[in-house]
Amino acid sequence: MYQKYTGIILKKYPVNEADELLTIYTREAGKMRVMARGTHKILSKLAGSLQSLNEIEFETARRSAGGGLPVLISVRPRAINNYLRENLKKFAYALVGVETLYRLSPDGQTNSRAYESLVSFLERLGRGAEENLQVRMFQLELLGISGFRLETDQCWSCSSRFLGRALFIAEKGGIFCGRCFEYGQPDLFLGEAELRELKLLNSGRAVSRLLPAVGTVIDGFLKYVLERDIKSNRFLQTLNS
Repeated sequence: MYQKYTGIILKKYPVNEADELLTIYTREAGKMRVMARGTHKILSKLAGSLQSLNEIEFETARRSAGGGLPVLISVRPRAINNYLRENLKKFAYALVGVETLYRLSPDGQTNSRAYESLVSFLERLGRGAEENLQVRMFQLELLGISGFRLETDQCWSCSSRFLGRALFIAEKGGIFCGRCFEYGQPDLFLGEAELRELKLLNSGRAVSRLLPAVGTVIDGFLKYVLERDIKSNRFLQTLNS
């Protein structure tokens, strides 16, 4: 059985001496795993197109419906994102965004909006210099697409509109008004500037300057949703320091 897909390579893992296990996020089938045979061999015709975060068109074969992982049999590059291999900083930010998608996406669940968002994120990352802003916008967009929109307009508890100040409580995964202290120890106090910026980013609009507290809120909310940290942040923090 043969199938054709368009996708972006998220992860690669060596298998034996010559093969690789690829995790690809596809337009047609969401996140899937594919076996690439012989790509570590010097004369492999497929290896050049199978760099991480390239967008490719590919075809797979599977012996039967229950016959194990599909095997890659042909590939054609659509977008070769060489800038990620030339700019370590951009590559680090790309890893944070891609890991966010990877953690939020179940295997085999088609989500064309998430796919187009990933393509757009990688394009914007290549064109611009505001990498931190681009990855934060991408993370919030993915959360919304996945059904985990961060509420930035009203209190998570009492639904009151925020009036100048709010509290972010990471363990509850929400932003609360000043009257709802009983829900836990606040991690951050958010003023008008932080709330305004979160609302803009949540609606897909860019901001002129990304406030540090905004990134902290997004990281805390992601940890609440995923029940784990984004590990790629450690590499990014090491690089930035």
